[in-house]
Amino acid sequence: MAENVFEAVKQSVSAREAAEFYGIKVSRTGMACCPFHDDKNPSMKVDQRFHCFGCGADGDVIDFTARLFDLAPKEAAEKLAQDFGLIYDSQAPPRRKYVRQKTEAQQFWEDRQRCYRILSDYYYLLKKWEIDHSPRTPEEEPHPRFVEAIQKKTYVEYLLDLFLYESEEEQKAWIAEHTAEITHLERRLKIMAENKPTNRERLREITDGIEQGIKELFESEKYMRYLSVMSRFHRYSVNNTMLIYMQKPDATLVAGYNKWKDQFERHVKKGEHGITIIAPTPYKKKIEEQKLDPDTKAPILDQDGKIVTEEKEIEIPMFRPVKVFDVSQTDGKPLPEIASSLSGNVPNYEAFMEALRRSAPVPITFEAMAADTDGYFSAEHQKIAIRQGMSEVQTVSATVHEIAHSKLHNQNKIQIANDEQYQEIELFDKPGLFSNGRIARDTLPEGVYCYDLRGSDYDPGDPIYVEDRVGVNHAGSVILAEPLDLSKEGYLRLTEEEGLNFVGGFSTLAQFLQEQKKDRHTEEVEAESISYAVCKYFKIETGENSFGYIASWSQGKELKELRASLETINKTSGTLISDIERHYKEICKERGIDPNAKVEPETAPIEQPADAAKVSDRQPTGNLTYYAAECMEFPNLGEYHDNLSLEEAIRIYQEIPAERMNGIKGIGFELKDGSDYEGPFPILTGQTIDLDTIQAIDYYRDNPLVQKAVKDLAEAMPEMEVLGADANQQEALFLIDGATYLHIQPCDSGWDYTLYDAASMKELDGGQLDMPELSRKNAVLQICDDNDLDGTSLRHAPLSMIETLQEAAYQQMQAEASQVAVSSQLPEAQEQALDEYPTPDEQVSTPDMQEYGYSYDGMLPVTRERALELDAAGLTVYVLHEDNTESMVFDPQEIMEHGGLFGVDREEWEKSPQFHEKVMERQAHQQEREQAFLSQNRDCFAIYQVKHTDELRDIRYEGLDWLRSIGQTVKRENYDLVYTAPLEPCKSPQVAVEQLYNQFNNDHPADYHHPSMSVSDIVAIKQDGKVSCHYCDSVGFTQIPGFLPENPLKNAEMAVEDDYGMIDGIINNGAKEPTVAELEQQARSGQPISLMDLAEAVHREERDRKKSVVDQLKSQPKAEHKKTAQKKSAEREI
Repeated sequence: MAENVFEAVKQSVSAREAAEFYGIKVSRTGMACCPFHDDKNPSMKVDQRFHCFGCGADGDVIDFTARLFDLAPKEAAEKLAQDFGLIYDSQAPPRRKYVRQKTEAQQFWEDRQRCYRILSDYYYLLKKWEIDHSPRTPEEEPHPRFVEAIQKKTYVEYLLDLFLYESEEEQKAWIAEHTAEITHLERRLKIMAENKPTNRERLREITDGIEQGIKELFESEKYMRYLSVMSRFHRYSVNNTMLIYMQKPDATLVAGYNKWKDQFERHVKKGEHGITIIAPTPYKKKIEEQKLDPDTKAPILDQDGKIVTEEKEIEIPMFRPVKVFDVSQTDGKPLPEIASSLSGNVPNYEAFMEALRRSAPVPITFEAMAADTDGYFSAEHQKIAIRQGMSEVQTVSATVHEIAHSKLHNQNKIQIANDEQYQEIELFDKPGLFSNGRIARDTLPEGVYCYDLRGSDYDPGDPIYVEDRVGVNHAGSVILAEPLDLSKEGYLRLTEEEGLNFVGGFSTLAQFLQEQKKDRHTEEVEAESISYAVCKYFKIETGENSFGYIASWSQGKELKELRASLETINKTSGTLISDIERHYKEICKERGIDPNAKVEPETAPIEQPADAAKVSDRQPTGNLTYYAAECMEFPNLGEYHDNLSLEEAIRIYQEIPAERMNGIKGIGFELKDGSDYEGPFPILTGQTIDLDTIQAIDYYRDNPLVQKAVKDLAEAMPEMEVLGADANQQEALFLIDGATYLHIQPCDSGWDYTLYDAASMKELDGGQLDMPELSRKNAVLQICDDNDLDGTSLRHAPLSMIETLQEAAYQQMQAEASQVAVSSQLPEAQEQALDEYPTPDEQVSTPDMQEYGYSYDGMLPVTRERALELDAAGLTVYVLHEDNTESMVFDPQEIMEHGGLFGVDREEWEKSPQFHEKVMERQAHQQEREQAFLSQNRDCFAIYQVKHTDELRDIRYEGLDWLRSIGQTVKRENYDLVYTAPLEPCKSPQVAVEQLYNQFNNDHPADYHHPSMSVSDIVAIKQDGKVSCHYCDSVGFTQIPGFLPENPLKNAEMAVEDDYGMIDGIINNGAKEPTVAELEQQARSGQPISLMDLAEAVHREERDRKKSVVDQLKSQPKAEHKKTAQKKSAEREI
């Protein structure tokens, strides 16, 4: 077949060849500087295709050339053909690429929505300009944006009305006539929106004040407040602790908006301003590097003597500013107690002192001392001594102070623990030590900082960056006595002028630290600060006498010295708090003490606040009625009715005919409370409830009568548009036409919805509407339209019904599942499983975890052996406790010490290479999975895709017309079975395939790791025992017979007879159940055996041999909680 220019170029020229031909330097690893943005370092991967990790440019060789020379695709293809001397048929038509075509109605709906969205954005921009740029005096020259607002606002209002009320024909005509204007306006709005500060600029604004804040911090009063904040956020960095301290010193517990809502069931109060902190947002990047021999570490060569390369994915650290809110800025479900309530004379004093002993690295003794000495740490004798006879608070404070000394300033212990020789270096003028290998960080003492060096892609041994941790191209590690101030990207570049210098000589870590030893004053400041922070965390009030000394110590210190001490205080305080808390809980459990028991406070008379009268004055007084008007702008035109109830106002509004309106009709309220805001105010104008305007008036926003009036009207007229995020972003339940319930609630990608039958309460359908720009009203109408429901018959239903509906639907699902299980008459081995979710550990299941006492569905259970493997592979492992809490594992030893279950976060597991490997293992079991699909007793589906081989590329992504034109037919041997799963209830296979097409293009399951559903894919539907196969064609689906057997029951019966002899013999005499050993013996003797027999025997023996995981766990001693980590997500299923 003659090739056209596109086919000739794509088959003959790669993107790499074109790049090199046009003068772009490409490294041997395929990396090049991107010509499409200002690229200083190679960030574009060039091979058969090209992809830039910096700007996102991507495509094939024609796309590359077209973009490079600003050509049309055909011009670019012709240029490539001419430059590379290719011969092609200029008359050959391009092959058709079939895509799913939109109907005329769908295209109009999208165009209408786009125009309305753009005009709405422009209208609110004009309103803002009219206010912001209005002249302050009559003589002032009007601003151009004010002039534009005055000229255009009325016209845009008319256009918005056109899209709300006029006929489809008028709307289509306007869209066709003004397409270019709308496109220009959209581009203009986008440019204006992009004039906001970038993340980098916002980060610079945030961090500008941190250094000055640190310099001013060490004043006595400020430093006390900082340590108090730090004790509550001991797991935060110095920068974020400083940011919290500078913005809200009284903060106690912070979290993001969604985390408060989803995980803690609390909501942020209206009008609260967030606390800005800096959060990591790393991105992944694929690089190519030399493949090294695991033993010799030398590069591996291929047959031609060239170095073999391999592609690896690395994570590049990035940061961005985010908003968090303190618990005092939220309302909702009460939080559990986090720390023990210890105050005054330290309740449970003996238990707390024992926790300090277990947390200390050296023994603690009590001695008689002079009155001016509370205690000391002896490095020579490796002990802590505390003065006898002090109060409980003094004793605790002194003990923590000396523990800090023993952790930070224990030179003798360092010398015993580490005598390895390191090379002496200077890194950015800081003295340090260098090692070619990786340094075990958990063996380093407090106050020591370790960083990794990254080598270049061309020479991995030549360091070019300093980073916190390096996985790929590791070029050595360094130890410093002071922290580095890494860039916001998480690294520092090494240059010839400034970077790594080897000064000659070798030292042990002890010798190095002895030379870098801090002066006695600094050591005392660090220990006293740690003592104050730790005691503050446990609510033990200590004295403040030492803070004047700290303020004088900070005078004259350089910023890097102050920051180094803060880093040390942060890190040590956090570790010590975690250790004490863990040991204290263990001791309380051993001794039968309730650590959360509150000490009864002494009763004191309750003082009446001075402004109590003012508070009572703010209670709602007066009353509120509704009015309805034919013209809301000028109520004296046409009908006007006041002193109405809500029902009367709605009735009159609906009775006003459209043909005789003098203006836009509506409903408002009239407040009668004697205030300055007394009188009428509009709520509904046309078909829009303007909540934004009402909420912008403080008096109305805080008035319960007004808020109730607006809420009641919105609920009574759900078909109306509500302007205002608070109103639109609400969960709601609607009854449609008296027959169907619609439950809708906002989600990250738009709107989540579920449909229930009103009579049976059975769940009918559900999903997500990925259109976050829609208001709730328009989302409801869109859902009704998508599901052929009457959107004109909406009415609100009480939210309390949702729980009843969900419970009823769940019970029906359980009953159906039980009925399916009972109705199955074949032996257990006959119905194999469909593709199951690949769990991290097959030895333990979610029901096992729930029986154990842990029920959070965002966690997947694993056993100890699997936990060790996943921890070594880099996944975050959690210790699961029987009181439905978890704690993050920081050390493999914690896994060995715990006698119960472990878990990994579901989201992290689904992104891991181990999950992907398990998903792709299915491809090796095509026949077994297909047989499992055909033998199912329930409705299910299977997806087939054309095999990825060069021989089949002519039929991949092509329609049936194309296949017939080249003499091809649809054959099973050309396809891979990629996915099977149960089928949701639906009317027919035709409806099912359309639903599956949407699902596997928009929101496919987590364990589906294949291309989105497209032309040439085949969907097999098994419904009511019959199988039908449907080819995804250029438009819709076409049913194809003969791809799979259409009556699988007969095939299943024949397979049963083949494997078991005679089915009658099984029913009457019981199936023969040979052991694995017997079957292996038959195979060795040359006798044929059934693979199903062998699989069943293995399964049966494994089941009999396996003891219940829960029984095993119950027989082991229980372990206590460790470092408690927050759950990553609290979205739970029904």
